[in-house]
Amino acid sequence: MNIGNTVGRISYNCDIVFTIIDIKDNIAILQGKYIRLIADSPITDLIEIKNEELTQYEEADRKYQKKIIDSYKDKISHITGKILHIDSDNEYLDKCLNLYKSLNLYAQGIIIQEENIYKDIISLIQKYRPNIVVLTGHDSYNKKDKYDLNNYRNSLNFMKAVIKIREYYSLDDICVYAGACGSNFEALIASGANFASSIDRKNIEAYDPAIVAILAAITPFDRIIDIQNVYSFSKMKKGGIGGIETYGKMRLLVK
Repeated sequence: MNIGNTVGRISYNCDIVFTIIDIKDNIAILQGKYIRLIADSPITDLIEIKNEELTQYEEADRKYQKKIIDSYKDKISHITGKILHIDSDNEYLDKCLNLYKSLNLYAQGIIIQEENIYKDIISLIQKYRPNIVVLTGHDSYNKKDKYDLNNYRNSLNFMKAVIKIREYYSLDDICVYAGACGSNFEALIASGANFASSIDRKNIEAYDPAIVAILAAITPFDRIIDIQNVYSFSKMKKGGIGGIETYGKMRLLVK
């Protein structure tokens, strides 16, 4: 096994497709290819995913993206919200930006590793002036004490970025989504996120943070964003993403 290989975990019946991003002492650090999860595994528990199998996954991913676009394109009108999407994963960011572009939504995407987001987030907001901010990448929960932030790989990093935003902007100024697979939902909401994952510490898909941003962008400013629509158009089941009552960012164009 080498860094860059596409693999599945034998003990989990290859339920998630991963890319090996590092190997230390025969332990592989794995990053989900379609799920925003980071994990580790003994090399002996890994099996390589062949190209023909991967092609099937890619085709399923394209069909899923088309379903999202078809679901939302007829609901967009007027002046929509402006999205700043911060992601640690270049491949996932490209997928989300393509989704926004297909829906003719204004979106700026920036690659930043989770531990560095809080350092740059305010200058980026001042530069691009969004009213919707997505803070995402990869995370994981080790299934120990769920209230201890040390049991999460990146929840504290997302939390620090949210706190930094709220030092300058209120809940109504900027709609913030924060988190990835298994993130500490309660801590992110308490820090000031409007929406976050993961209520039940579930995995989320690559597109799920973008779906929340799309909903915020196309919901009128005088209406509450309906979080149930996330579950209507996502593969994710309830218990993944939640939040607080938040108004949308779309406005009528008055002539």
